[in-house]
Amino acid sequence: MSERPGQGDAWSTDEDLVTLLDQVSRLVYGISFTEGLFPAQWVALRYFHDAPEPARTLTALARFQRIHLAPVSRTVSTLVDKGFLARRPHPGFKRGWLFDLTDEGRALLHRDPLRQSLTPPLAAMAEDERAMLGRLMRRIITHMQAGAATAEDGAPVG
Repeated sequence: MSERPGQGDAWSTDEDLVTLLDQVSRLVYGISFTEGLFPAQWVALRYFHDAPEPARTLTALARFQRIHLAPVSRTVSTLVDKGFLARRPHPGFKRGWLFDLTDEGRALLHRDPLRQSLTPPLAAMAEDERAMLGRLMRRIITHMQAGAATAEDGAPVG
């Protein structure tokens, strides 16, 4: 664990917390280069596993990730080529596709490095700690997404 000399658990300034969040994000990114996949491919597998059927589309995944369709399309095509996702026609859209995990994709998700790494420390937390962490993470995500949307619109962020 990363500790500042003489600080212990006293990571309370904004800069300290930003540093901790940055370290968590780098660790998450780093462990996601496993099983021959890249981090974006793991995100896509998790998304298609968790999303309701109508939302298992390229467009919905791109919106979820807040990125353009082209890199999402490449990521999903690779997962289809590797046999982890299957593509089928979307019943509501003539040119649309739905994506489902294959048996190989589900087996791979059982070895998900992110869930394997984070589940033990989260499970060790008290229920109120997990609830608080969830609320705080959603607040941070909401703020960052609102800032990203504002920046895309050309309006000042801050």
